[in-house]
Amino acid sequence: MRLSAVDCLRRGWTNLSANWELVVIQWLQSFLVTALVALGLLLPLLIVGANLFGVGNAAWRAEAAARRLADLSPALLLALAAMLAVWTLSLLLHCWFLAGTFGVLTSADRQALPGSRRNRHFFRTFSPRDFLGWGTLYVWRYLRLFLVFWGAVFLLGGAVALWLAFMGAGGGLWGSPAALGIGCGGSLPLGFLALVTALWLGLAQADLAREGSSVRTSSRRGLDVLGRRLGAVILLFLLALLAALALAIVFLPLASAADSLLAGAPLLMRALVRFLLLMIQSFPNTLLAMVLAGALVALVRSETPSEFRRNPEVATA
Repeated sequence: MRLSAVDCLRRGWTNLSANWELVVIQWLQSFLVTALVALGLLLPLLIVGANLFGVGNAAWRAEAAARRLADLSPALLLALAAMLAVWTLSLLLHCWFLAGTFGVLTSADRQALPGSRRNRHFFRTFSPRDFLGWGTLYVWRYLRLFLVFWGAVFLLGGAVALWLAFMGAGGGLWGSPAALGIGCGGSLPLGFLALVTALWLGLAQADLAREGSSVRTSSRRGLDVLGRRLGAVILLFLLALLAALALAIVFLPLASAADSLLAGAPLLMRALVRFLLLMIQSFPNTLLAMVLAGALVALVRSETPSEFRRNPEVATA
Protein backbone atom coordinates (compact mmCIF):
# COMPACT_ATOMS: atom_id res chain seq x y z
CA MET A 1 0.00 0.00 0.00
CA ARG A 2 1.55 3.29 -1.12
CA LEU A 3 1.63 5.95 1.59
CA SER A 4 1.86 9.72 1.32
CA ALA A 5 4.46 11.67 3.28
CA VAL A 6 1.87 12.62 5.91
CA ASP A 7 0.75 9.00 6.20
CA CYS A 8 4.37 7.89 6.65
CA LEU A 9 4.85 10.53 9.31
CA ARG A 10 1.72 9.41 11.13
CA ARG A 11 2.74 5.76 10.92
CA GLY A 12 6.28 6.57 12.08
CA TRP A 13 4.93 8.50 15.07
CA THR A 14 2.63 5.63 16.01
CA ASN A 15 5.50 3.16 15.68
CA LEU A 16 7.72 5.25 17.91
CA SER A 17 5.02 5.91 20.52
CA ALA A 18 4.55 2.16 20.84
CA ASN A 19 8.31 1.62 21.22
CA TRP A 20 9.15 4.78 23.15
CA GLU A 21 12.18 3.20 24.81
CA LEU A 22 14.08 3.73 21.57
CA VAL A 23 14.07 7.50 22.15
CA VAL A 24 15.67 7.13 25.57
CA ILE A 25 18.25 4.68 24.24
CA GLN A 26 19.24 6.92 21.34
CA TRP A 27 19.33 9.96 23.63
CA LEU A 28 21.75 8.23 26.00
CA GLN A 29 23.90 6.78 23.22
CA SER A 30 24.44 10.24 21.74
CA PHE A 31 26.14 11.32 24.97
CA LEU A 32 28.10 8.08 25.19
CA VAL A 33 29.44 8.39 21.64
CA THR A 34 30.24 12.08 22.14
CA ALA A 35 32.13 11.26 25.33
CA LEU A 36 34.16 8.59 23.53
CA VAL A 37 35.04 10.98 20.70
CA ALA A 38 36.15 13.60 23.25
CA LEU A 39 38.16 10.97 25.11
CA GLY A 40 39.90 9.99 21.89
CA LEU A 41 40.96 13.61 21.39
CA LEU A 42 42.17 14.19 24.92
CA LEU A 43 45.49 12.32 24.97
CA PRO A 44 46.86 13.62 21.61
CA LEU A 45 45.90 17.17 22.59
CA LEU A 46 47.75 16.84 25.86
CA ILE A 47 50.85 15.52 24.14
CA VAL A 48 50.77 17.99 21.24
CA GLY A 49 50.38 21.05 23.41
CA ALA A 50 47.20 21.39 25.42
CA ASN A 51 49.40 21.35 28.53
CA LEU A 52 51.26 24.38 27.15
CA PHE A 53 48.32 26.71 27.79
CA GLY A 54 49.27 29.34 30.32
CA VAL A 55 52.99 29.00 29.50
CA GLY A 56 54.60 31.68 27.35
CA ASN A 57 52.83 33.69 24.67
CA ALA A 58 50.62 32.39 21.85
CA ALA A 59 53.41 32.36 19.27
CA TRP A 60 55.68 30.31 21.54
CA ARG A 61 52.89 27.82 22.29
CA ALA A 62 52.13 27.39 18.58
CA GLU A 63 55.80 26.87 17.80
CA ALA A 64 56.19 24.32 20.57
CA ALA A 65 53.10 22.40 19.45
CA ALA A 66 54.32 22.36 15.83
CA ARG A 67 57.72 21.12 16.98
CA ARG A 68 56.13 18.24 18.88
CA LEU A 69 54.07 17.31 15.87
CA ALA A 70 57.14 17.34 13.62
CA ASP A 71 59.08 15.13 16.00
CA LEU A 72 56.50 12.31 15.75
CA SER A 73 57.62 10.90 19.07
CA PRO A 74 56.60 7.34 20.04
CA ALA A 75 54.29 8.78 22.69
CA LEU A 76 52.50 10.85 20.05
CA LEU A 77 52.18 7.89 17.69
CA LEU A 78 50.80 5.79 20.53
CA ALA A 79 48.33 8.54 21.40
CA LEU A 80 47.18 8.75 17.78
CA ALA A 81 46.74 4.97 17.68
CA ALA A 82 44.71 5.15 20.90
CA MET A 83 42.60 7.94 19.40
CA LEU A 84 41.85 5.88 16.29
CA ALA A 85 40.98 2.86 18.46
CA VAL A 86 38.59 4.88 20.62
CA TRP A 87 36.99 6.52 17.58
CA THR A 88 36.55 3.12 15.93
CA LEU A 89 34.88 1.89 19.10
CA SER A 90 32.56 4.90 19.09
CA LEU A 91 31.64 4.23 15.45
CA LEU A 92 30.92 0.58 16.23
CA LEU A 93 28.74 1.55 19.18
CA HIS A 94 26.86 4.07 17.03
CA CYS A 95 26.28 1.43 14.34
CA TRP A 96 25.20 -1.11 16.95
CA PHE A 97 22.63 1.24 18.45
CA LEU A 98 21.39 2.15 14.96
CA ALA A 99 21.06 -1.52 14.03
CA GLY A 100 19.04 -2.26 17.16
CA THR A 101 16.83 0.80 16.68
CA PHE A 102 16.05 0.22 13.01
CA GLY A 103 15.63 -3.49 13.69
CA VAL A 104 12.88 -2.75 16.20
CA LEU A 105 11.25 -0.10 13.99
CA THR A 106 11.28 -2.38 10.94
CA SER A 107 9.91 -5.40 12.79
CA ALA A 108 7.19 -3.23 14.34
CA ASP A 109 6.20 -1.77 10.98
CA ARG A 110 6.13 -5.27 9.48
CA GLN A 111 4.01 -6.60 12.35
CA ALA A 112 1.39 -3.86 12.14
CA LEU A 113 -1.40 -3.91 9.59
CA PRO A 114 -0.82 -1.94 6.35
CA GLY A 115 -2.13 1.60 6.24
CA SER A 116 -1.57 4.91 7.97
CA ARG A 117 -4.17 4.87 10.77
CA ARG A 118 -3.31 1.92 13.00
CA ASN A 119 -3.55 1.47 16.74
CA ARG A 120 -0.21 1.79 18.52
CA HIS A 121 -0.64 -1.63 20.13
CA PHE A 122 -0.12 -3.27 16.74
CA PHE A 123 3.39 -1.78 16.66
CA ARG A 124 4.55 -2.86 20.10
CA THR A 125 7.60 -5.09 19.65
CA PHE A 126 10.32 -3.61 21.85
CA SER A 127 12.12 -5.72 24.39
CA PRO A 128 15.73 -5.52 25.62
CA ARG A 129 16.40 -8.97 24.22
CA ASP A 130 15.12 -8.06 20.75
CA PHE A 131 17.03 -4.78 20.74
CA LEU A 132 20.28 -6.53 21.65
CA GLY A 133 19.60 -9.21 19.05
CA TRP A 134 18.94 -6.77 16.21
CA GLY A 135 21.98 -4.72 17.15
CA THR A 136 24.27 -7.75 17.18
CA LEU A 137 22.81 -9.14 13.96
CA TYR A 138 23.02 -6.03 11.80
CA VAL A 139 25.86 -3.96 13.30
CA TRP A 140 28.31 -4.92 10.54
CA ARG A 141 25.81 -3.97 7.85
CA TYR A 142 25.55 -0.47 9.26
CA LEU A 143 29.30 -0.20 9.65
CA ARG A 144 29.82 -1.10 5.98
CA LEU A 145 27.11 1.36 4.97
CA PHE A 146 28.83 4.17 6.85
CA LEU A 147 32.14 3.28 5.20
CA VAL A 148 30.43 3.56 1.81
CA PHE A 149 28.86 6.85 2.85
CA TRP A 150 32.15 8.38 4.00
CA GLY A 151 33.77 7.14 0.81
CA ALA A 152 31.11 9.04 -1.14
CA VAL A 153 31.70 12.10 1.06
CA PHE A 154 35.44 11.86 0.35
CA LEU A 155 34.81 11.76 -3.40
CA LEU A 156 32.39 14.66 -3.09
CA GLY A 157 35.01 16.61 -1.14
CA GLY A 158 37.53 15.92 -3.90
CA ALA A 159 35.03 17.23 -6.45
CA VAL A 160 34.53 20.38 -4.37
CA ALA A 161 38.31 20.92 -4.14
CA LEU A 162 38.62 20.48 -7.92
CA TRP A 163 35.75 22.91 -8.47
CA LEU A 164 37.43 25.52 -6.25
CA ALA A 165 40.71 25.01 -8.10
CA PHE A 166 39.00 25.51 -11.48
CA MET A 167 37.22 28.58 -10.14
CA GLY A 168 40.51 30.11 -8.95
CA ALA A 169 42.29 29.25 -12.19
CA GLY A 170 39.44 30.60 -14.28
CA GLY A 171 39.43 33.83 -12.30
CA GLY A 172 43.17 34.22 -12.80
CA LEU A 173 43.03 33.57 -16.55
CA TRP A 174 39.77 35.20 -17.63
CA GLY A 175 38.81 37.47 -14.76
CA SER A 176 36.14 37.55 -12.09
CA PRO A 177 33.16 37.00 -14.48
CA ALA A 178 34.62 33.64 -15.48
CA ALA A 179 35.19 32.69 -11.83
CA LEU A 180 31.60 33.66 -11.03
CA GLY A 181 30.31 31.57 -13.93
CA ILE A 182 32.35 28.54 -12.93
CA GLY A 183 31.25 28.97 -9.31
CA CYS A 184 27.55 29.18 -10.15
CA GLY A 185 27.78 26.38 -12.70
CA GLY A 186 29.52 24.01 -10.32
CA SER A 187 27.55 24.80 -7.17
CA LEU A 188 24.27 23.45 -8.56
CA PRO A 189 25.38 19.89 -9.43
CA LEU A 190 27.58 19.65 -6.33
CA GLY A 191 24.78 20.86 -4.09
CA PHE A 192 22.40 18.38 -5.72
CA LEU A 193 24.87 15.53 -5.20
CA ALA A 194 25.30 16.49 -1.53
CA LEU A 195 21.52 16.54 -1.06
CA VAL A 196 21.07 13.18 -2.78
CA THR A 197 23.83 11.63 -0.67
CA ALA A 198 22.23 12.80 2.58
CA LEU A 199 18.74 11.64 1.57
CA TRP A 200 20.09 8.34 0.26
CA LEU A 201 21.79 7.58 3.58
CA GLY A 202 18.52 7.96 5.50
CA LEU A 203 16.62 5.68 3.11
CA ALA A 204 19.40 3.09 2.99
CA GLN A 205 19.48 2.95 6.80
CA ALA A 206 15.73 2.44 6.86
CA ASP A 207 15.98 -0.55 4.49
CA LEU A 208 19.13 -2.12 5.92
CA ALA A 209 17.39 -3.80 8.87
CA ARG A 210 15.06 -5.67 6.52
CA GLU A 211 15.48 -9.44 6.35
CA GLY A 212 17.57 -10.39 3.32
CA SER A 213 18.87 -6.87 2.82
CA SER A 214 22.51 -5.89 2.39
CA VAL A 215 24.52 -2.74 1.81
CA ARG A 216 24.25 -3.15 -1.97
CA THR A 217 20.53 -3.94 -1.86
CA SER A 218 19.68 -1.12 0.55
CA SER A 219 21.76 1.33 -1.49
CA ARG A 220 19.90 0.44 -4.68
CA ARG A 221 16.53 0.51 -2.94
CA GLY A 222 17.33 3.87 -1.36
CA LEU A 223 18.15 5.36 -4.77
CA ASP A 224 15.06 3.73 -6.25
CA VAL A 225 12.73 5.13 -3.58
CA LEU A 226 14.45 8.50 -3.85
CA GLY A 227 13.86 8.56 -7.60
CA ARG A 228 10.19 7.60 -7.33
CA ARG A 229 9.28 9.54 -4.17
CA LEU A 230 11.68 12.48 -4.18
CA GLY A 231 8.98 14.94 -3.14
CA ALA A 232 7.85 12.82 -0.18
CA VAL A 233 11.43 12.28 1.02
CA ILE A 234 12.30 15.99 0.78
CA LEU A 235 9.07 16.89 2.59
CA LEU A 236 9.85 14.52 5.47
CA PHE A 237 13.36 15.87 5.89
CA LEU A 238 12.15 19.46 5.51
CA LEU A 239 9.51 19.03 8.22
CA ALA A 240 12.11 17.53 10.54
CA LEU A 241 14.49 20.41 9.81
CA LEU A 242 11.81 23.05 10.45
CA ALA A 243 10.86 21.38 13.73
CA ALA A 244 14.53 21.32 14.79
CA LEU A 245 14.87 25.02 13.95
CA ALA A 246 11.73 25.78 15.96
CA LEU A 247 13.21 23.95 18.95
CA ALA A 248 16.45 25.89 18.58
CA ILE A 249 14.50 29.17 18.56
CA VAL A 250 12.64 28.11 21.72
CA PHE A 251 15.78 27.11 23.62
CA LEU A 252 17.96 30.04 22.52
CA PRO A 253 16.33 32.57 24.90
CA LEU A 254 16.63 30.05 27.74
CA ALA A 255 20.36 29.64 27.14
CA SER A 256 20.84 33.43 26.88
CA ALA A 257 18.85 34.00 30.08
CA ALA A 258 20.88 31.35 31.92
CA ASP A 259 24.15 32.94 30.79
CA SER A 260 22.94 36.37 31.95
CA LEU A 261 21.76 35.14 35.35
CA LEU A 262 24.96 33.19 35.97
CA ALA A 263 27.35 35.85 34.69
CA GLY A 264 29.08 36.13 38.06
CA ALA A 265 28.79 32.47 39.03
CA PRO A 266 31.77 30.09 39.19
CA LEU A 267 32.88 28.52 35.94
CA LEU A 268 31.96 25.01 37.09
CA MET A 269 28.39 26.05 37.87
CA ARG A 270 27.99 27.75 34.48
CA ALA A 271 29.33 24.67 32.70
CA LEU A 272 26.95 22.42 34.66
CA VAL A 273 23.92 24.57 33.79
CA ARG A 274 24.88 24.63 30.11
CA PHE A 275 25.29 20.86 30.13
CA LEU A 276 21.85 20.41 31.72
CA LEU A 277 20.30 22.71 29.11
CA LEU A 278 22.04 20.73 26.38
CA MET A 279 20.63 17.49 27.76
CA ILE A 280 17.12 18.94 27.91
CA GLN A 281 17.33 20.35 24.38
CA SER A 282 18.82 17.16 22.91
CA PHE A 283 15.91 15.01 24.05
CA PRO A 284 13.25 16.56 21.75
CA ASN A 285 15.83 16.64 18.95
CA THR A 286 16.35 12.90 19.44
CA LEU A 287 12.59 12.45 19.39
CA LEU A 288 12.40 14.28 16.04
CA ALA A 289 15.18 12.15 14.57
CA MET A 290 13.43 8.96 15.68
CA VAL A 291 10.08 10.05 14.25
CA LEU A 292 11.84 10.73 10.95
CA ALA A 293 13.47 7.27 11.12
CA GLY A 294 10.09 5.62 11.68
CA ALA A 295 8.57 7.59 8.80
CA LEU A 296 11.40 6.56 6.47
CA VAL A 297 10.93 2.92 7.45
CA ALA A 298 7.22 3.22 6.62
CA LEU A 299 8.01 4.93 3.29
CA VAL A 300 10.58 2.35 2.22
CA ARG A 301 8.32 -0.56 3.15
CA SER A 302 5.36 0.99 1.35
CA GLU A 303 7.50 1.05 -1.78
CA THR A 304 8.60 -2.58 -1.28
CA PRO A 305 5.67 -4.82 -2.26
CA SER A 306 7.84 -7.92 -1.89
CA GLU A 307 7.64 -7.41 1.88
CA PHE A 308 3.92 -8.11 1.77
CA ARG A 309 4.31 -10.98 -0.68
CA ARG A 310 6.58 -12.70 1.81
CA ASN A 311 4.06 -12.02 4.60
CA PRO A 312 0.63 -12.81 3.12
CA GLU A 313 -1.01 -13.00 6.54
CA VAL A 314 -0.09 -9.30 7.07
CA ALA A 315 -1.06 -8.21 3.60
CA THR A 316 -4.50 -9.83 3.79
CA ALA A 317 -5.28 -8.87 7.37
